[in-house]
Amino acid sequence: MRNSHVMRLIKTTLFLAVYTLASSAFAVTASVSSLSVISGSSQSIALSNINGPLSVSNSSPGLIIVSAIDASHYKVTGVAVGSATITFKDRTSSVQVRVSVKAPVSSVLEGRLLASNCFQCHGTNGSGGFERLTGESYGEIYDELRKFATGAEDPNGIMAAHAMGFSEAQLKAIAAYLSTLR
Repeated sequence: MRNSHVMRLIKTTLFLAVYTLASSAFAVTASVSSLSVISGSSQSIALSNINGPLSVSNSSPGLIIVSAIDASHYKVTGVAVGSATITFKDRTSSVQVRVSVKAPVSSVLEGRLLASNCFQCHGTNGSGGFERLTGESYGEIYDELRKFATGAEDPNGIMAAHAMGFSEAQLKAIAAYLSTLR
């Protein structure tokens, strides 16, 4: 009787070890663990070892768009400068891909020229003055500029007077440049 109990225990332990090993060997995997995308462009991610239906979650839908190409390939498009995480989850496992969206170089260079006027009030390279700009994200800066440009914030102030003089593309370029300052 005791031998059969020991044999049952050994079989159960062996089964659990094989099951655990098999489960990890067939976990969903991504072709990359991190991705850098230029705003306005796309890159693809290939998945393998998918077990059952796949769900995709995006931590920052305003920064990136994730769309299926087919069952195991996804396109990631950068919308705005910043960072996001995509989680691919199947029936038994999940994998995360970190995405960093960068501004196009031409946009940053154009933004540098356009933002030179900002430093009169905001200090050298945005490091002080009336309000510190260094360390602000693209989204924060662009949202503020849009509010001033549309008159939603302080329509008679100096910031509105400056922002109303720029096009949408120029506001984006200014925000892209200022968001690179640290």
